[in-house]
Amino acid sequence: MLKVKNTKNGVSAFLSGFKTEDIAAKIEACKDGKCECSCDAEIMGKIQNIELLKGENGTNIVITGDVNADMLTPLMKECFLQ
Repeated sequence: MLKVKNTKNGVSAFLSGFKTEDIAAKIEACKDGKCECSCDAEIMGKIQNIELLKGENGTNIVITGDVNADMLTPLMKECFLQ
Protein backbone atom coordinates (compact mmCIF):
# COMPACT_ATOMS: atom_id res chain seq x y z
CA MET A 1 0.00 0.00 0.00
CA LEU A 2 1.22 3.47 -0.90
CA LYS A 3 -0.28 6.72 0.38
CA VAL A 4 1.23 10.01 -0.77
CA LYS A 5 0.28 13.49 0.40
CA ASN A 6 1.62 17.01 0.05
CA THR A 7 3.30 18.73 2.98
CA LYS A 8 4.45 22.30 3.53
CA ASN A 9 7.98 21.52 2.30
CA GLY A 10 7.43 18.61 -0.09
CA VAL A 11 5.77 15.22 0.18
CA SER A 12 5.07 12.59 2.81
CA ALA A 13 4.45 8.99 1.79
CA PHE A 14 3.54 5.84 3.71
CA LEU A 15 4.52 2.50 2.22
CA SER A 16 3.65 -0.87 3.74
CA GLY A 17 4.58 -4.39 2.75
CA PHE A 18 8.30 -3.69 2.28
CA LYS A 19 11.35 -3.62 4.53
CA THR A 20 12.67 -0.12 5.23
CA GLU A 21 16.14 -1.34 4.20
CA ASP A 22 14.85 -2.41 0.77
CA ILE A 23 13.19 0.97 0.26
CA ALA A 24 16.43 2.73 1.26
CA ALA A 25 18.38 0.67 -1.29
CA LYS A 26 15.96 1.62 -4.08
CA ILE A 27 16.13 5.30 -3.15
CA GLU A 28 19.94 5.24 -3.16
CA ALA A 29 19.92 3.60 -6.59
CA CYS A 30 17.68 6.40 -7.88
CA LYS A 31 19.93 9.06 -6.37
CA ASP A 32 22.92 7.46 -8.12
CA GLY A 33 21.05 7.14 -11.43
CA LYS A 34 21.36 3.35 -11.26
CA CYS A 35 17.75 2.43 -10.56
CA GLU A 36 15.71 -0.15 -12.43
CA CYS A 37 12.71 2.16 -12.74
CA SER A 38 12.47 5.26 -14.89
CA CYS A 39 13.57 7.86 -12.35
CA ASP A 40 13.37 11.35 -13.75
CA ALA A 41 16.71 13.15 -13.27
CA GLU A 42 14.98 16.53 -13.41
CA ILE A 43 12.59 15.59 -10.59
CA MET A 44 15.40 13.99 -8.56
CA GLY A 45 17.27 17.30 -8.86
CA LYS A 46 14.36 19.09 -7.17
CA ILE A 47 14.60 16.88 -4.08
CA GLN A 48 16.68 18.31 -1.25
CA ASN A 49 16.35 15.48 1.25
CA ILE A 50 14.71 12.06 1.69
CA GLU A 51 14.19 10.72 5.18
CA LEU A 52 12.93 7.23 6.02
CA LEU A 53 11.14 6.60 9.29
CA LYS A 54 10.52 2.95 10.14
CA GLY A 55 7.07 2.55 11.67
CA GLU A 56 5.10 -0.26 13.21
CA ASN A 57 3.06 -0.98 10.07
CA GLY A 58 5.34 0.33 7.33
CA THR A 59 7.76 3.08 6.36
CA ASN A 60 7.17 6.81 6.27
CA ILE A 61 9.10 8.57 3.53
CA VAL A 62 9.52 12.33 4.03
CA ILE A 63 10.70 14.10 0.89
CA THR A 64 11.76 17.74 1.13
CA GLY A 65 12.10 19.89 -1.96
CA ASP A 66 10.25 21.52 -4.84
CA VAL A 67 8.06 18.46 -5.46
CA ASN A 68 4.42 17.48 -4.94
CA ALA A 69 2.32 14.34 -4.64
CA ASP A 70 1.05 14.55 -8.25
CA MET A 71 4.64 14.61 -9.48
CA LEU A 72 6.01 11.80 -7.30
CA THR A 73 3.13 9.32 -6.95
CA PRO A 74 3.50 7.79 -10.46
CA LEU A 75 7.28 7.46 -10.01
CA MET A 76 6.93 5.92 -6.56
CA LYS A 77 4.30 3.45 -7.79
CA GLU A 78 6.57 2.34 -10.63
CA CYS A 79 9.65 2.11 -8.43
CA PHE A 80 8.16 0.44 -5.35
CA LEU A 81 5.03 -1.43 -6.48
CA GLN A 82 6.26 -3.34 -9.52
